[in-house]
Amino acid sequence: MTRLLFFFAFLHFTSTAFSQNDILVFKKGHKSLQYFHAGSRISFQMHNKEWTKGIITKIENDSFYFTKEIVIYHLGAHADTMHFSGFHYALTDVHALPKRGVQIDYKDDHFEITGSGGHQHFYWIKSGWLFRAGALGYTGLNIINGIIKHDVIFKGGKLGIAAGVFAFGILLKKWYTLTRPLGKSYHLESIKIVSPGNAVKA
Repeated sequence: MTRLLFFFAFLHFTSTAFSQNDILVFKKGHKSLQYFHAGSRISFQMHNKEWTKGIITKIENDSFYFTKEIVIYHLGAHADTMHFSGFHYALTDVHALPKRGVQIDYKDDHFEITGSGGHQHFYWIKSGWLFRAGALGYTGLNIINGIIKHDVIFKGGKLGIAAGVFAFGILLKKWYTLTRPLGKSYHLESIKIVSPGNAVKA
């Protein structure tokens, strides 16, 4: 009797272990970029451009279950964390994932990319913010000096250069993206682990 109970317990443990070994793989072409399993935190954008963030609780064929995690920060470094479970998404519901280091925060009753882009290297330069801010600051300083000296001039070489720098910053903002949209280059797929060291597409 004891051996029989042990046998059924072993079968239950084995089936549970294998069911938890399903993973999601985010790829660029054939190259794997990120792996997600039950318990992994994930942020993604849906086709309606709405962001969400939370914890994967279960992975099935071409879909996954999800618990939304909302963190609300208060003054004094205090934060409240809330979890809402029961969400179920097909892989086709996912429109884009953020690039590595991009931070998604909950603000004004919705998730959004944080204003600084998160932990992106040279974000202020790549996004063109530094060029736009510098051009506006230089233009504003020249206007103030002109008002003080009663010599406001809205044309000339220096302001023309400032306008060009600002336009360059606008172009950088347009070109620089913080997301990886699924489609031709990127895709998300589920993988089922069938035995140690082997995996097949779910």
